[in-house]
Amino acid sequence: MIGKFEELALLALVRAGPNAHAAKVYEVLEKTQSKLPAFAALYTALDRMVAKKLVSETKDPSDKRAKRLFTITGEGNAALREALNATQSIGLPAGWGVAHV
Repeated sequence: MIGKFEELALLALVRAGPNAHAAKVYEVLEKTQSKLPAFAALYTALDRMVAKKLVSETKDPSDKRAKRLFTITGEGNAALREALNATQSIGLPAGWGVAHV
């Protein structure tokens, strides 16, 4: 099972597309989340997910600084589906809303 931040990072990576720079993934988070993590936290999560084989990493050959490019793997897709299904299966009771937080 992956954590909630990893879930958000994987969703942002899917939206950013294959071979995305971390900045592109962070841009998706900026556009969709009201509370943003530090940019460094995203890099930490991406590194952790590379180690878990949920995300693959390559270097951008067209960039002289060899920026890192990230793509979700099959294992990452499976972990993301599992996390989304677990969240959805709990569901919310009728009438639940922000006032209940």
